[in-house]
Amino acid sequence: MKTIIASLVFVLASATAHANADMDRQSYCSNYASMLKSIAAWRDQGTSPEKTLEVMRGVKGISLQEKKDAINAVYFDKSFADSRGTEFGNQVRVNCLAEKSK
Repeated sequence: MKTIIASLVFVLASATAHANADMDRQSYCSNYASMLKSIAAWRDQGTSPEKTLEVMRGVKGISLQEKKDAINAVYFDKSFADSRGTEFGNQVRVNCLAEKSK
């Protein structure tokens, strides 16, 4: 439970610090990666997807639909079943940044 709370505080602090309509891509991708990493941690702790969405509503700078899509992917897509931790967060961030350059 302490891990979940610590992750939440980090995500909310990071998202709030960078939230605005003109959020640069680096900040957005870092926030998005932190969010997915936290979602995976909550999944692993047995938190329901609904409760995770409730908590994620407070994250600024990422649309509600993106939050729902991320939760659905992490909880229900088998390719995310073993996704967790810093390496997962780093890969999400790199992929996010690469999408912008396409």
